[in-house]
Amino acid sequence: MVKGVIFDLGMTLMRFIGDWDAAMEQGKRSLAAYLLRNSYQFDASHFMIVFGKRLLEGQKTRLDDHVERPTQILLREVMAEFGYPDLPDEIVENSMRQFYAESETYWIPIPSSTQVLNELRGEGYHLGMISNAGDERNVLRLITKANLENFFHPILISAAEGIRKPDVRLFNKVLEMWDLAGGQVVMVGDTLEEDIVGAQSAGIHQIWLKENVDTLDNQNLAEKLNPEMIASSLSDIPNVIRNLPLSKNVS
Repeated sequence: MVKGVIFDLGMTLMRFIGDWDAAMEQGKRSLAAYLLRNSYQFDASHFMIVFGKRLLEGQKTRLDDHVERPTQILLREVMAEFGYPDLPDEIVENSMRQFYAESETYWIPIPSSTQVLNELRGEGYHLGMISNAGDERNVLRLITKANLENFFHPILISAAEGIRKPDVRLFNKVLEMWDLAGGQVVMVGDTLEEDIVGAQSAGIHQIWLKENVDTLDNQNLAEKLNPEMIASSLSDIPNVIRNLPLSKNVS
């Protein structure tokens, strides 16, 4: 019997409605401007190029080793190259807020998110979240913006944990906190190689939510990874959970 539900955040409970590349470019401009206002001297264009390159390198590497490289660390590395090896924590935190401010305006909750979570909570399920992200406070702000902060325990964010889905340790940590076996928990997420593979590795039931996914691009991968259940929309999740084929081997 399922007693707990783990959710992904991005493109599962919230979706991005802007131009991601444009938002990131504006974020880099805002970050450079903030640092310049605080008496750090460098060429803004060069800084944006170097910082952007470091972000891309980190993103590519973490897809292979599933080790999170927090954006804060990348900023400190870049600023050390520019001659500022000891950034105060306050400057780093404010820099991250500046960097993510533009993108945060484009994240909106899926309309049915609160209804679905209230329904599941009302039926007595444990609710948790595992989110892959480069900055912990960025995710916490998004959760608060969407009025989702009171639904989940625990909330595991890769920037704070140091590892990313599909690393099985994240899923096992939730099982240990809830004192539940894998067969008593289901993972809901949009990313096959992170949410579904991680849950499969932990022996957890899986629901691939394809509401905000390009299913044509993912069709071959879905056939290969064979998620246990598929939901077309977030609003379907409670019924899908109720009808999970619990006799199926999910290990």
